[in-house]
Amino acid sequence: MLPPHRYYYLHNFQRALAWVGERYGDLLNPAEQGFLMQFAQLPQPSQALMVRMLMRRGPWFRASKLVYDEIASTTDAAAPLLERGWLDAQHPMELDELFALHTKPELLQLFTHGPVHAGMRKTEMLQALQAAYPRPQTYAQWHPQSPEAAWRVMVGDLCERFRLMFFGNLYQDWSEFVLADLGIFQYEAVAFDAASRAFQARADVDGYLALHACRQALDDGTEVATVLQAVALCASDNPWLEKRRAKVLLRIGQACERAHDWACAEQAYAQSSYPGARHRRMRVYERLQRFDDALALALAAQATPESDEESQRVARMLPRLRRNLG
Repeated sequence: MLPPHRYYYLHNFQRALAWVGERYGDLLNPAEQGFLMQFAQLPQPSQALMVRMLMRRGPWFRASKLVYDEIASTTDAAAPLLERGWLDAQHPMELDELFALHTKPELLQLFTHGPVHAGMRKTEMLQALQAAYPRPQTYAQWHPQSPEAAWRVMVGDLCERFRLMFFGNLYQDWSEFVLADLGIFQYEAVAFDAASRAFQARADVDGYLALHACRQALDDGTEVATVLQAVALCASDNPWLEKRRAKVLLRIGQACERAHDWACAEQAYAQSSYPGARHRRMRVYERLQRFDDALALALAAQATPESDEESQRVARMLPRLRRNLG
């Protein structure tokens, strides 16, 4: 059963913004400080609509799909957001974004004169139309007869930064507030001072977001060499961020190994101090038949093992390396 107040999610978001403003005000730029101030001045339905959209997968939304009991008129609630540029009805939309907003029957009605038919899957329809529609258009241009608007959230990245600063990570989202209200998640109240902040400088927040983008690019199939170059630019004096960077480098090395790109894997592991990276680097040296390098690294690991697990792995590896070297 949901909490009794209709705007429970809005109250939680307001609490998060207040916490970020109080705890990290010195790390916010003028645009972020302006958002905190202007959000508080919005009518409650507009605030509620903004949070509802931020909690859903976007950035595009059709007005007819934003129906909530506590928001009497979605169009009226959206007006102040459009005035501030937080929503945009005129932003260019790619063909695949249009497809994401519509069902297959709707798309068949929209492209009645195109090379598509009911026997095609939605992905096949998209492929068939891409050559004919290479450039983005506004939603009104894509769908001149539509009785509704489509809005793009323009403050998503800004609010992602707030979410990161509030939770200290990006795997938790605003829905955790709902689970806390329901009693599914329970958090102990702990007092924090400024020295215990996860982010001590704005560069720390930027670095975390950059590393997250690198990890996402790797998962999305971006060329590994490109991701490796981007991660190299994320070096930080913050030990916590450096540990995260080392983990991303380990992931890159593993991706290179799966692709049998041993040279790139060696580069990634050489830059990573994450547990396990050194052992993976030894294995890559073996693949490259660089047995001298593998033995030297194994002996260094034997002298100063990072863990019992590495010590055991090196003990099993050394006889094999010595045999390969004669």
